[in-house]
Amino acid sequence: MPFQLSSTTSRRDVLKVGGLTISLGAFVAACGDDRGGDDAPGRVGSAPVPTALPDYAVDDAVLLRTASSLEITAIEVYEAALAINGAIPPSLIPVVERLIEDHQMIADQMVGLTESVGGEGWTCSNPWLMDRLVAPTIELIQSNVIGVVLEDTSMVQVIGEQVMIAPVVKTAQGDLILISSTNGLEEGDEIEFERLEGAVSDDVMAFAQALESLAAASHQELAGLTSNIETRVAHLEAASLEARHSSVLAIAIYGPDGYISPAMVGEDVPPTERSQIRHFAIESTFGQTSQIEVKAGPADLNGVRPSVVMQTPAANTLVYNELICDA
Repeated sequence: MPFQLSSTTSRRDVLKVGGLTISLGAFVAACGDDRGGDDAPGRVGSAPVPTALPDYAVDDAVLLRTASSLEITAIEVYEAALAINGAIPPSLIPVVERLIEDHQMIADQMVGLTESVGGEGWTCSNPWLMDRLVAPTIELIQSNVIGVVLEDTSMVQVIGEQVMIAPVVKTAQGDLILISSTNGLEEGDEIEFERLEGAVSDDVMAFAQALESLAAASHQELAGLTSNIETRVAHLEAASLEARHSSVLAIAIYGPDGYISPAMVGEDVPPTERSQIRHFAIESTFGQTSQIEVKAGPADLNGVRPSVVMQTPAANTLVYNELICDA
């Protein structure tokens, strides 16, 4: 069973829309210019009137609570990765332990600053990111490879190739170990294989490197939103440290090829042999805050891998003062 992450955060139903609405009964205009009557959209059924989304204030405390939530999220990702056998190369375990220490240090700093501006410090992970990004990505990374049996039931289509069913199936990307029974197979049946050797580790490291880049970009944006000088300095210092984290991981993943993106000199950046999007210690001439994309999990029948897209904090990821941390 895949390793599961869970958040202990209670959201108190923040940002939920109360009631149900049915929009199929809306008739704003009818056929003909001389039709009169109410121009308001119609309603079908007896559902209650929907409650408007709450308009919560975004102040320095909210920005700092969001910042500490990102740091705790990074810690939980690393701890989850360490719990997955072989996900972190042994030589990098001391590096990951140091990254955890750095994230905890920044989280503690952000909690202290939150309290200094009159807010309640946040010591939980980010609930939205954990539910919508981290947990699904970790599950994807640990999922098995799925193949579909062809009309010739001795054959299977898997990760974009048609190959003979065997205990070990050889593909252009590497060997797949069969873990399903082959008794009584029929066309269209699904069979499972273990992921390619090293694929889980590759995905975990790519995800970790992207999260560090996301953390650096997030602190960079938060620095521009705060009105407090001490807070702004803290965000920029955190952004600088986490940019270094990202660089260390990029070089650890790709070696000498991980230093500078070919895009810096106008060249294309091809994916890896396993279709992973490559990121670098130096991606551009200036720190970007645009979305970051990586691939996670095995390819589908056509050889297409799922994408994971990460973005800096927005309204749905902010940790408002109305939220409660149960840690």
